[in-house]
Amino acid sequence: MKVEVLVATMHQKDLSKYKDMNLSTGAVFANQDDRYEYVKEDILGNQVKIITTSDRGVGKNRNNALMHASGDICLFADDDMIYEDDYEGIVQKAFAELPDAGIIIFNIETVGKETRVRRLNQKIKRVYTFNALNYGAARIAIRREEVLKKNLWFSILYGGGAQYSSGEDSLFLIEAIKKGMRVYTYPGKIANVKQEISTWFRGYTEKYYVDKGVWLANAFPRMKYPLALYYAYRLKGSSEKSINQMLKLMLFGIKSFKAVKPLQ
Repeated sequence: MKVEVLVATMHQKDLSKYKDMNLSTGAVFANQDDRYEYVKEDILGNQVKIITTSDRGVGKNRNNALMHASGDICLFADDDMIYEDDYEGIVQKAFAELPDAGIIIFNIETVGKETRVRRLNQKIKRVYTFNALNYGAARIAIRREEVLKKNLWFSILYGGGAQYSSGEDSLFLIEAIKKGMRVYTYPGKIANVKQEISTWFRGYTEKYYVDKGVWLANAFPRMKYPLALYYAYRLKGSSEKSINQMLKLMLFGIKSFKAVKPLQ
């Protein structure tokens, strides 16, 4: 199984990130900058591409990388990751052990100034819709052909550089499960991530709650109202806003999403 890393990045002028990230397989760098360019190089016997566009939004970037991918197994990545020396073998072993898996979620560890507790995979476990929200895109590996057959892409509404602040990775997993793909966690660590500051979180602002409401209406159309109430209580104490204020903002987001009419 050919492994390929799909990196979402910005403002790169060359392929030096390949070495910085300790990559040793094929890779596609989807690079957002103020120009259009396509470069392909052979690095250590691996095909490495960098596709530069002036688009903005992490969903567009990940989709662009996927459209230019050729690997059997593809890992979604951010450019602040440093991969383990044996990541290729870990990924290949996991997919060999789980031949029915369309997506496998691995462990990554945060290093740097910002401490972030990530859910640690301690065993192989099936992922369903209710627990798909615990994992970001940088932990995800996919069988490329299966994802393409299911017509599965990242939403361009959510995430850094998009209209709404976050949630594109959770939506990707939810849609995969809805379309019948089997998703598993796996206890192998593939990378460290140097997370200094969040690329999207700017505190519990009004926009944060409105965006959460929009996302809930999109991800859980039947459960959006109970989940809005759940999040309001869950975030109590994390914000200066009252439960009623948080709920009002999320309900405004839900209403905003419902107001968008589909094309006829």
